[in-house]
Amino acid sequence: MNIIGVGKVLPREINSNYIKNEIEIDGIIEPEDFDIKKYVKYKGLRSLTKATNLAIASISEAINDAGEKYNQHSPNRIGVFVGSTLNPTDAASHFMSDVYEASADFVSPLKFSSSVLNNISGWASIVYGITGLNSTVISGNLSGIDALKMATSYINNDVIDIAIVTAVEGNEEGSIYHLSNNTHNVNAITGAISVIIERNDDSYATVNNICSFQHYEKNREKIIRNLEQELKIGQCNNLIYGSVNSNDELISDFLKSNVGDYDINIINTSKSIGTSNSLSGFLKLITSLDLEGETLIVETNEVGNDSIIKIKSRNKEATI
Repeated sequence: MNIIGVGKVLPREINSNYIKNEIEIDGIIEPEDFDIKKYVKYKGLRSLTKATNLAIASISEAINDAGEKYNQHSPNRIGVFVGSTLNPTDAASHFMSDVYEASADFVSPLKFSSSVLNNISGWASIVYGITGLNSTVISGNLSGIDALKMATSYINNDVIDIAIVTAVEGNEEGSIYHLSNNTHNVNAITGAISVIIERNDDSYATVNNICSFQHYEKNREKIIRNLEQELKIGQCNNLIYGSVNSNDELISDFLKSNVGDYDINIINTSKSIGTSNSLSGFLKLITSLDLEGETLIVETNEVGNDSIIKIKSRNKEATI
């Protein structure tokens, strides 16, 4: 599967060099002076959650980047897939705050639609006139990657021809960071990244494989077994990992013990990405577009879903 368009709305300082150099972020950082009207004019967007507007804006960037490769497709053959971990919490807070502070009579009907789990992909489809299927994935750090895997499956099964895949986190006052009153203890990135994928060969990169699996507390070694299997193939030039959980140390120890066996460029994104949930995998993915050759991306949850992605960059310009 090939990436033909990339769009992002991120803090100005977050770019591939920042991530590759493993510069540490401090606190929750956000895109500067974000205004949805700079990207698209559509009535009612200001009442939506920040995550929804960030997603819509990054999709606008990706569509413009893909150009004619995107425009040639019929709206009913385009799919929209969104990964977002915290947006449901923010949406619920948007909706219920008016109920608590006034009454249900004063709640905007638009805010009710935002409380639906599938609201981001739904709104993106409405704004861009897409009539193909849309879906939202919520699976922690794997939200974006699992959305990518779902989109790939639908294209491979000829349900759609092309897919917009977005990872987004708004980190508003309704999010768990704010609800638990620990914003000063969390390092995270607010923003959205969208990629457009199809079978076209003229692309930024080819996603050669997505190896997905699950682990639980007592069999974390499954991550290492799968990683070792991919490394033994011997075609990999780069490895990007770092999900800010217990698995990072496990992977780090394995790489240190076996560093002599593999001639590979290793990037640990733990400090530069932080606890960015669905954005974690996509920040790694678009960083890989700025690397030469084939890259393995390892994304994990503390327990549950994990993925190892194999992606080959074509070294085109216009990464992050």
